[in-house]
Amino acid sequence: MTKQSHACLLIRFKGVAGYVILPDEPALLDGIAQLAPSWKYTSAAIEDDGSLQRCITRVAKNQNNPSTFDVESVYVEEPLIGLPTASALCAVMADVLEAHIEESQNPIALHAGAVAISNRLIAITGPRRAGKSTLIARLCAEPDLQIFCDDVLPISPLGEGVALGVAPRLRLPLPAKASQHFKQFARQHLGPHDNRYGYLCTTNLAGNGTRLPLGAIVVLDRQTDTPACLHTVNEDDALFYALEQNMGQFDTPAEALATTQAVLGKVTCVRLVYSNLEEAVQLLRKAFGGNEAIHPDVPVKPAQGWTPPTPHAHRPVNPQQVFKRAPTTALRRIGQSAFLWQAGEHTIWRLNRVGQAVWALLEIPGNARELVEALAEVFVQVPQEQLQHDVAALLGILNAEGFVVELSDPLALLNEEC
Repeated sequence: MTKQSHACLLIRFKGVAGYVILPDEPALLDGIAQLAPSWKYTSAAIEDDGSLQRCITRVAKNQNNPSTFDVESVYVEEPLIGLPTASALCAVMADVLEAHIEESQNPIALHAGAVAISNRLIAITGPRRAGKSTLIARLCAEPDLQIFCDDVLPISPLGEGVALGVAPRLRLPLPAKASQHFKQFARQHLGPHDNRYGYLCTTNLAGNGTRLPLGAIVVLDRQTDTPACLHTVNEDDALFYALEQNMGQFDTPAEALATTQAVLGKVTCVRLVYSNLEEAVQLLRKAFGGNEAIHPDVPVKPAQGWTPPTPHAHRPVNPQQVFKRAPTTALRRIGQSAFLWQAGEHTIWRLNRVGQAVWALLEIPGNARELVEALAEVFVQVPQEQLQHDVAALLGILNAEGFVVELSDPLALLNEEC
């Protein structure tokens, strides 16, 4: 990480050995106080951070636009440049959460939101774009519920979910069909935000360290014009999906399987099919508001052969179209895997070997034809037609998901560099 020449602050969060370095900016400091009101931390002024060790994140003012920030992290290969305040805060808290997960004794960290209904902890997960963040945000408007998290739920060895006390994020703007009640609540409780994301600073956020036994896992399945209903989930499907969503660290696959299976053996697993947000909220309240695993008045349909949908290209990619990495996208390393992550996003995109190679090559903007030519020298065992298909499909997905952007005028890049 580069050395800063101006005075800055060293922030140490409880339970995290590494620290964060921030410029002494009220917007950042006030933002952290709003986002993590119960997570204790210390702050100390420093004049020179060049010799400091164990820094996980360093934030600096962007030289070209002082109202934005540049963020360097031990978890990403290149800095994020020119982030607005809310996105910079998101990047900081993502690193703090990841460091906490690495250092904690909690073996499982579910990529899930979680809410306590009648003192029962319900984890809510699902595939990308299933509406998890919006549903958690809407549940914040239920004053008698307790919000544990919207993104990462650590699970203790005893099967307890652990709240870290970080405010949930909300994708903006709200869905057009959102109720007036939800819209008004979001306006009243909106904390740090930009034109893409905002934090909900709600009063029913569980404090840092709050624990409750995990009672149920709900997998979201958002559809079109479908009444909200529950389906059972086969034990093997539940186990596979929980392993896919785990962000914790295991020494061996056998340990991961045994630990996850032990946790799932004690909880109810269902799939929530829905299209209307208000219907989903009321169904969750009714299903889990009593002492039973699921309220007897709530019908649960049999399990179906359901596979979470995967994103696909919305249109064919022109082999001559030049793409470049989106400026807010970074490659994060978690264990042996590589993921694409955007500041402010709730989800990350796992890359296979070809995907990692494509991303590395896109350090210099290029088109599908050029990428295939370069990859063919490495993946000699893969037929070139297959590479062409895979690269075109991957670029379509990455573009649709906002990880790469089209470069309409490649000569403009040369002019910028000159």
